[in-house]
Amino acid sequence: MKFKIIMVGCGVMANHWLNSITPKDDCEIIALADLDIGRAKAAREKYSLECRVYSSVDEALEAESGNLLIDLTYVTMHHDVTIKALRAGYDVIGEKPMAFEPNQANDMLRAAAETGKRYIVAQNRRYIGQVEKIRDIVISKKIGEPVFICAEIFVSADMASIRNQLEYPQLQDNNIHAFDMARYMANGNPISAYYHSFNPKGSKYVGDAACAAIFEFDNGAVFEFRGYNGAEGCHTTWNNSWRVLCERGTILWDGNPENDAFYEYAEQTGVYAYQKETLKKPDVIRDPNALEVEDFLDALSTGRTPSTDCKDNIHSIAMVFASVKSIREGRKVAIEVNETYPYIVLN
Repeated sequence: MKFKIIMVGCGVMANHWLNSITPKDDCEIIALADLDIGRAKAAREKYSLECRVYSSVDEALEAESGNLLIDLTYVTMHHDVTIKALRAGYDVIGEKPMAFEPNQANDMLRAAAETGKRYIVAQNRRYIGQVEKIRDIVISKKIGEPVFICAEIFVSADMASIRNQLEYPQLQDNNIHAFDMARYMANGNPISAYYHSFNPKGSKYVGDAACAAIFEFDNGAVFEFRGYNGAEGCHTTWNNSWRVLCERGTILWDGNPENDAFYEYAEQTGVYAYQKETLKKPDVIRDPNALEVEDFLDALSTGRTPSTDCKDNIHSIAMVFASVKSIREGRKVAIEVNETYPYIVLN
């Protein structure tokens, strides 16, 4: 299959995608689009592309005849870009988070269902070797069922980016990564959220940059998450640090792809004699973005469903939407994800 690609959004993320796509014989960038057409022209020149540039997705879809659109715009634009592309007959790969409001996500999945086109959401953390190995241990039940997943992120983020204009900059921008990783590693889907959001004294953010949150999963596991995007010192990685507790053992990983994860487990509970094993990092550590691009293109070529298809990722974005509702109403919010419209229902 030959992919004739329109790429919309030529900011920093475009470099990651173009680095992965341009060497591939089955991929042709036929157009770049950006509200700042100068950025589109700069990307075209940097990667020596022979393609046209546009200042809007509408112009690109009107003028071009492609089959795949890659949406690298900011989250507030994903709804319009994705639906326009699906209805124009394109498969869509879009950056996270899927949408900014529940109704937008519902509309996007409905458009994919009605058009029969594919919509895949990029969640590159799933392609880190240790994340996949932790999931394998959980699914194997070697150390029992998952019961408690703990993650934390304490970083010092860029205050000049658009995230500082958000009401909940940590939650609405980056937390989708942690939520999706927790779901993936624990092999569960969310059924409730309780989220306390706040902006610590001395924060450089306008909106809430810190949180303490609890989610319940449908397999009985509880996910506890905490973090602060304006932390001063003693930082975690952007991949969070992790403790995954199962019935007979615990997995630890500091979130660094360069470091091994490890776990301790007992053959039976109550014995207090533990064996320790290592989940070694890959011999060759590849860019997760490159790995997800390969997976997405293979899925589109073969017809299989990738793990971050929109009908899976709707569970992760539902955690964000339920968290916003929990903040505003000061209570635990029930999460329901349906197979048909409306896909997300929050109670």
